[in-house]
Amino acid sequence: MMWGKREQVILWTTSYLPLILIMLYRFIDGNNFFKNTKWALWLKRNIGKELFEFFLILLIITFSLLLFRLITNWLFNDFDDQLKMRRIGRSYSVRKYQKISVNDYSFFLITLLLPLFSIDNKSVVNLVVTLFIIIVIIVIYVKTDSISICPLFFTSGRNVYRAEISDQTKEIEKVNPLVRLDVIIIIKERTLDLNNKFRVQKLVANVYYLTTS
Repeated sequence: MMWGKREQVILWTTSYLPLILIMLYRFIDGNNFFKNTKWALWLKRNIGKELFEFFLILLIITFSLLLFRLITNWLFNDFDDQLKMRRIGRSYSVRKYQKISVNDYSFFLITLLLPLFSIDNKSVVNLVVTLFIIIVIIVIYVKTDSISICPLFFTSGRNVYRAEISDQTKEIEKVNPLVRLDVIIIIKERTLDLNNKFRVQKLVANVYYLTTS
């Protein structure tokens, strides 16, 4: 049940959706496409542009967070059920773990925020080029299996760690330390009891999904 490219494309496209929606609104607003419509004139008289944009951004953020949660639950709920029933995965011990560095998320944050401050909102060319760049970035993320830095996991109550895991005993590990795997793990728990066994399923590359056994 490893993930293919489809699941990764869904994750990354959903991650960039808030940026795309905001860019589309700013393009429409910058070109005054609906300036003289009845509802636009009513909003201008009764609410004002600044308050309308505030509520619009709030709506986009709220919608995006709900969508993030729905997508991750849809992708992971089946994993949770099948791992707990031991239909998939293997039992591993976690020897040590730590949070991923904030620096690992810097590229995603830059690509998310930079278009909001650096492009001409009225230009069709700029909009198309920026959307193309986002597509290229998503392709790069998918090609390199970089789902560990995807922000959707946090909105679904899951945590991402760098960890060492092993399906062998500590005695065997002393003789052959290479049986320990340096991986990225995704798990619901914030703190892990290293004395416990975990049910583990590989997602992509060196990224594994864990549940408590």
